[in-house]
Amino acid sequence: MGFFTNHKKKSDKDLDIVALASGTMICPDQIKDAVFSQQMMGQTIGFILDSGEIVSPVTGKVEVMFPTGHAFMIRMKDGTGILVHVGINTVELNGKGFKVYVKQGQDVKAGQTVVRLDLKAVKQQGYDTTTMLIVSEPINKTIPFIDFGKVKKGKSIVKKVYV
Repeated sequence: MGFFTNHKKKSDKDLDIVALASGTMICPDQIKDAVFSQQMMGQTIGFILDSGEIVSPVTGKVEVMFPTGHAFMIRMKDGTGILVHVGINTVELNGKGFKVYVKQGQDVKAGQTVVRLDLKAVKQQGYDTTTMLIVSEPINKTIPFIDFGKVKKGKSIVKKVYV
């Protein structure tokens, strides 16, 4: 084993959280919806999307997948629940402009495509496409996210903590 060998265990990767899309990661108070900006459902961050591909931010099991594609929840192996809500009030579109790629009960890997939305069409309908990632369970868990700013889909957004 060389000096520069990657010592990261596979189990560590299974607990990582990655950017659910390419774009700009924003703090909750920049989200234009009180439920999300005030973090009423748990620790929340937002994403201003550069494209309409939404990937799973974690490895786990899809516990909830709304047929409309506007929201889904994934349970990580350590029990953490991650909720993704695509856009604000987009449930009102009844799935128009959304294509769902996974099913409830399916195992997914971090970075796997879950939903695609037609950004232009959704915006033309007057909807805000800011997408939220909420650490919904356990609510008392705090994730050390990286600094806000530009992110690339599938890249880790958790600060590496050295002990």
